[in-house]
Amino acid sequence: MNFYNILRLWAGRIPRPLKFLGLWYMHVSGRRMIGVYLDPVLGCNLRCRMCYFSDSEKRRQLHGSMTGEQLGHCADALFHRALKLQIGCGAEPTLYKRLDEVIRRGKESGIPYVSLTTNGMLIVSGKTALDTLVKSGLDELTLSMHGTSRSIYEELMPGADYDSLLKLLNIIAEIKQTYPSFKVRVNFTVNSLNKDDLRDNRFLGIWQDGCLPDIVQIRPVQNIGDSEWRDFDLTTIVEDYDATVGNVVERCRQAGITCIAPTRDNLLEVATPQDGYDSLLESVCYCYVSPTHCYKNDFDSVSDSYESYHRRRHTAAVLLGAVFRNPGSKKRNVSKKLNYKIK
Repeated sequence: MNFYNILRLWAGRIPRPLKFLGLWYMHVSGRRMIGVYLDPVLGCNLRCRMCYFSDSEKRRQLHGSMTGEQLGHCADALFHRALKLQIGCGAEPTLYKRLDEVIRRGKESGIPYVSLTTNGMLIVSGKTALDTLVKSGLDELTLSMHGTSRSIYEELMPGADYDSLLKLLNIIAEIKQTYPSFKVRVNFTVNSLNKDDLRDNRFLGIWQDGCLPDIVQIRPVQNIGDSEWRDFDLTTIVEDYDATVGNVVERCRQAGITCIAPTRDNLLEVATPQDGYDSLLESVCYCYVSPTHCYKNDFDSVSDSYESYHRRRHTAAVLLGAVFRNPGSKKRNVSKKLNYKIK
C-alpha cells in the first residue's frame, strides 16, 4: 500500500482514538510511519509568479545546498522510519548535484516510495538525467505545471519554455515505456488566469496518446506570502467549477487517472482550524529537512535519531494519551491545508 492509500485510510474512516492507538503501536514498535520531505538545495531556476522565489528579498534569504555529510546524518537519523521520501518541497531539487545519491540512499534504507517534485526544465537541458534517477530507484515524478497553453504556462512560470515542456513530456513518455511502473503526477495550482486551461481537453490534450499522467493533483492558489501573485479570490473558479476543475476530474475518471482535487464546497476553505489531534499527527509524522533544518528546531541530526529524540520528548506517552483525550483541545492553530477528494 503506498503513502497516499494509507492517508486515505486514515482520513476520517477510523475513529480518532483508534488512529492514535495504531500510531502509538507503530511508533513504539519501530515501524515506518513518517514522511521525510527533503529540500536538498534552497534555490530555483524559475521565478514562478505564485511562488516566493518570484520575490527578490525571499530569494536572498533562501540559499544553501546540503553537504554529503549533512545528507548522511539526516538519512541515518530518519530514513529507517520513513514510509515516503519526498524530494523537492519548496525549492527545485534538480539543482542538486547529488540527487541520484539521495534517491539511492533512500532505497538502500528501505524506503518504499521515493518521489521527486520538479519543474523539469533542467531535465530537458540535460543537466539532470531522468533515466539515471529512475535507475537509482525513483518511483514517481511530480511535475509542477501551472498552464497547458503556451501563453499561460510561460506567463505564470517565468524562465520556463513551453517547447521545453513538450520535450519533457516526450522524455517522460520514453521513460514510462522502459519503466512501466514509474509514476507521473501533475501538480496544477489553479488561479483566475489559468483556470481556462482546465476546460475541454486542454489539460490532458498535450500528453502523448497512451502516455497520460497517472495522478493529477489540482490545488487552488493560496497566499503563501512573498510572491508576485496577488489575486487570491477564488470566486470565479467556484463559479466555473464544473467547466474547469470538475471537467478535469471527470476526464481523469474516464481515462483511469487518479485525480486529487477539492470539491466546489471546500474550494474556499483554505484557512481551517487545526485541532490538537491534527497538530500532533503532523508533529510526529511530518519531517522536513533542508540545508538549514532537520526535522525540529531542537533536533540534532548529528547526535539524535528519530528514536532518541522522541524518547526525550516522551512522545509515546503523548500518543497513548491522545487515545483518551484531545491533546490540544484548549489550543487551536490555523492550517492552510485543504480537504481533497480522490477520484
